[in-house]
Amino acid sequence: MKDLAGAVAPAPPPGSGAGSAAPEDEAPTAPSPEHRSGLLSPTRARYLLLVAVLLLAGAFAGRIMHNVLLGSSWGAAMSRCLGEAPTAGTPAEFSDYLQRCTGPAEQRRALVSLAGASVVMTLGVACLWVLPLRLLRRAGPMSVASAQWQERAASVAAEMRVKRAPEVMWGSAWLNQPFTAGRPRRIRIVLPLGVRALPPAQADAILRHEVAHVAAGDVTLVWLTRGVWWALPPVLLVPAVGIVLQVWLQTRRNPLVPTFSHGFLWEYALRAGLLLAVAALVSQLVLRSREHEADLRSVRGRPTAGLEAVLAGQPPRTRTWLQRGLANHPPTESRLAVLRRAHLPLRVSLLDAAVIGLLSAMTMDAVTNMAETGFTGTPLISYARLTGALVAGSLLAVGWGVAVWRGLLADRAAPLPRLALLVLGISMAAGLLVQLERTGTAERGSLFGWSLVATVPLLTLGAGTSSVALARLWGRRRGGPHGSSWGWVAVVGANVALFVGALRIGQDGALFFATLGWSHMIDVIELSGLYSVSAASTALGLGGVALLALWSALRPDHAIGPPALPGQMPALPGRMPALPGQEQRINLYAVTLSGVAAAAAVATRWAVEPPIARHSAVYSTQFDWWTAVCAGLVCLVVLLTLHGAGGLGDALYAAPLATILAAGPLWARHATSWHHPWGAAEHYATGPLAQLALFLLVLAVPAAFLPTYRIRQRRATLLGALLTAALTTAAVLALLHSGTGLLELT
Repeated sequence: MKDLAGAVAPAPPPGSGAGSAAPEDEAPTAPSPEHRSGLLSPTRARYLLLVAVLLLAGAFAGRIMHNVLLGSSWGAAMSRCLGEAPTAGTPAEFSDYLQRCTGPAEQRRALVSLAGASVVMTLGVACLWVLPLRLLRRAGPMSVASAQWQERAASVAAEMRVKRAPEVMWGSAWLNQPFTAGRPRRIRIVLPLGVRALPPAQADAILRHEVAHVAAGDVTLVWLTRGVWWALPPVLLVPAVGIVLQVWLQTRRNPLVPTFSHGFLWEYALRAGLLLAVAALVSQLVLRSREHEADLRSVRGRPTAGLEAVLAGQPPRTRTWLQRGLANHPPTESRLAVLRRAHLPLRVSLLDAAVIGLLSAMTMDAVTNMAETGFTGTPLISYARLTGALVAGSLLAVGWGVAVWRGLLADRAAPLPRLALLVLGISMAAGLLVQLERTGTAERGSLFGWSLVATVPLLTLGAGTSSVALARLWGRRRGGPHGSSWGWVAVVGANVALFVGALRIGQDGALFFATLGWSHMIDVIELSGLYSVSAASTALGLGGVALLALWSALRPDHAIGPPALPGQMPALPGRMPALPGQEQRINLYAVTLSGVAAAAAVATRWAVEPPIARHSAVYSTQFDWWTAVCAGLVCLVVLLTLHGAGGLGDALYAAPLATILAAGPLWARHATSWHHPWGAAEHYATGPLAQLALFLLVLAVPAAFLPTYRIRQRRATLLGALLTAALTTAAVLALLHSGTGLLELT
């Protein structure tokens, strides 16, 4: 595709060969770290978002086509099942019968939606092969470059670890921009004739930039950004055409008047337009980050003067703000800035946050609805909401979590992305209101109503803030060399656990708020945490995050590497600078608070036995669970109070550790009286951790907007221990004297 957005006027070939190496004394150079591939690359992660948009739009069009073509038969099947349902029996038996009876019709609905998604992806993949050939034909008659150019391209390809060197071609006389296209086994770099008239350093920079695209491995995949406009509009137009034909067949009159007067067309057009807009934004993000990555890869360990000269020599263009916003390539000033500050394209922008939040929310709603219809009448129906949370949480983990880690590890002085967090939450709420699955139906709003819009964005914000805190903790005290595959697997896994857990808790909370009402807040909190059916998985996810945070915190600090030179990727493995004297002791500080909180909670619980707990083993167990929750919650509050936003990273391991340390002795006290001691141990561990996860996600939201407090280590240890012991004792005493307020669900 066209990369260097500037005219290169054709000129007769000069005597000097453009394939010669650039002078080595133009700028200081130094080795820079390897470029990461896969999801660790900003461009590759955005490709995943683009695929998600295509699948979502295809499933949306498929659902509408089902309503147009098969809606009558589906409605008849629903009516028949309701009419034949047995009136006698329990509500559970009635529900089971409806599940079995309506299963085939509902599963057909899901299959049609999947067919729509498959059609869009098939068209998109076809564009990967058709559009490059179309561009090569439009480039006019081409000629193979001389052996000198082929050798130079092969040398650069070997330097960038490209297995098969691309073939260099000269374009026609009217070609004024270089581009790279072709099949995976035969990639061609097509250069304008005017490149031969450029100084050797500039010609070399253009060639290296094109080879960098080949090294990135997305020469074919990038055409998906163009295939969006060949695949999405036709597929999204089919349901509207189907409605028009249906009206004409039924009335034999001009179908446009009744169709345009019907609210469905406008409802469908707005949602389809929104999907096209999201696809356009993601495509633009892909293309811009792709250019930045190619620029940085091409100058890795080399002078930047040649590429800077090419970019600075482009003719100035006067563009409106709209033209700048719609441009596929980054402006020249942006590319020059990235060459000097390589961490800039790694940051999460507000546009990134808006697209990720909107797309994730729409995906969660669509996948959940599709799973509910597809799993109807099968034992998998109970996993419908989990399926939606897994898909949307994975998108958030890659689009937000991994992206935030890249940016914070590259720029250790970067502030917390507070504004981006707000945009993420707002766009999540907007995405939940879109409700693609309600298009053309009488349903308005989901089963959860407005409660889903209130709970899911809030907890997603908490997960996003926790991811930022964990990234800063990792950057400050991370062990092992950068680039460890297992380390990045742990990072991705921790982010998936954070976001999937947040979405699951949000779904549970929304369900219980819609069922019980906002007046039963305490019951909703308990049912979403301590007594949730997903408490075990929530506790497992929090435990994994806590282990990663603890492993990061207990590793010794290493020296901060030298700053990156201009045109080089910054050294990601650098550590956050610690205050003097804090290098080793800060690791034990948060662990000490965990031990103090657990000891105070256990001692208070053993010293005070409420009267209602003496005569009821159930109440005694519930008091034990809440005592363990209090230990972790107080540890979290104390760290946030003493250190502000800077204390959240340590709280991610200190609070769960305090809960486990408190739950262990409380369980051991009754170990000989349990009929199933290991089953009881599981409940003592999972229930309190699941409840703590809810509190942690909620409190992480205001913590993101706190300043970071600096306090001397000795003073922080003493004050923190005293404050933790006092607050834990007070919290457990208040719990034990609260009666059955927290123990009995109303």
